[in-house]
This record gives sequence, structure tokens and C-alpha cells, in this order.
Amino acid sequence: MSAILFDMDGTLVDSEPLWLEAEIEVMESVGCSWTQEDQLLCLGGPRERTESIMQERSKGVKPIGFFGDQLDLIMARKLKDELSLIPNALEIISECRDYGLKVALVTASGGVLMNNVLQRFPEDFFDTTVCADDVVKSKPDPAPYLLAAQKLEVDITKCVVVEDSITGVTSGLASGAQVIGIPHLVNLPVNDNLRIVKALSDLSLSKLLLWYPFLTGVVND
Repeated sequence: MSAILFDMDGTLVDSEPLWLEAEIEVMESVGCSWTQEDQLLCLGGPRERTESIMQERSKGVKPIGFFGDQLDLIMARKLKDELSLIPNALEIISECRDYGLKVALVTASGGVLMNNVLQRFPEDFFDTTVCADDVVKSKPDPAPYLLAAQKLEVDITKCVVVEDSITGVTSGLASGAQVIGIPHLVNLPVNDNLRIVKALSDLSLSKLLLWYPFLTGVVND
């Protein structure tokens, strides 16, 4: 049995612009500026990285945890009211499910934000989910993808990870999975186990089966 493991922010949902808006709002509340260049330092990473950078930028004006908590509050509202799916998100997952592949959502966001995003998908659309709350070390550590494979009871080397950030790609490659990268804000590293596509809309089940022959025949497993 094989599986497709999808990142969430920027890969399946168009949340990165919302994250930038939220980060700017939080930093302006303490009299500091924030740019897209600052956002790129946090892209795909855990909450702790963003907290650390904001603490540094603001010279510790607020106690540890303030920035992460404020971002969670703002993003919970934005994900509920303003979020849109990346084109082809529902279609490619449905194709994989119908073929018999297991599908997981693997995110560096916390459980509350992940559950808000899950409301945009059909119920039980993913066979399992992994968020930052589920692991001791989040992306770029391989732990999230290794846990997803374990929960699905599949060999990680028979999994394909779909990611959009350097942090996520690093996590996927370190886990031993094959990785598809969709760079829309950053350039991704060159690696024999990394295939680059321009957009999620470029993916289809037929291409996945062509690129990764080990996926073939899972219907009969």
C-alpha cells in the first residue's frame, strides 16, 4: 500500500497571503513593521520559529508566546471567513482516493488551525492528519511525515509528499519519501528525490502513476 502526503498551507489552501496579513497586523500592534521577506523566513516552519523571529524584531517587547497566540487568534478568524482552496486540491485528492491510495494531511500548523481548514474539505476526506501538536519536532524535522506513514501503516519510501516550502521539502526528503515541490514563493533545492511542478493543477493521478511506478497496483493490495 502507498500513500500521498499533502502539506496544507500554500499547497492545498491559499493561506499564505492570509498569514502575511496576520503577521503584519500583529507586528503593527507593537509598533513594528513586517514584510514579505520576513514572512519567507517563517514559510512552512513551526510556530516557534515565527515567535522567535518576531521576538527578535520587536526586541522582546512582549512575553514569549504573545506573538504565536495572537497569530492563532487572527488566523482562526481568517481561515474561517477568507480561506480559499488551491485549484485542483479537491480533484487530485479525490482521484487518489478513488484509485485506492491512502491520503494524509501533514501540517506545521497547530491543531486548532488545522481543524479550521478541515472544515473546507468533505468530512473524512483524509485518512489521517498530523499537525504540530502531534510531534515533538515539527518540519523541517522528518517526524511529521514519518508519523503520518506510521498512522497509515505504510512504508515511508512508498509515499509521495507534496510540498511548497523549503522547510516542508526538507522534512519530506529527510523522511525517505519521494517529494513533489510546488515553489510559488521560494526556489526549492535540487535533489534526486524531488520533482518540481509549477502548480497543483499540473498534478493528476495519471502523472503520479507514470512518475512513481511503485504506486501502481495499490487497488489490489
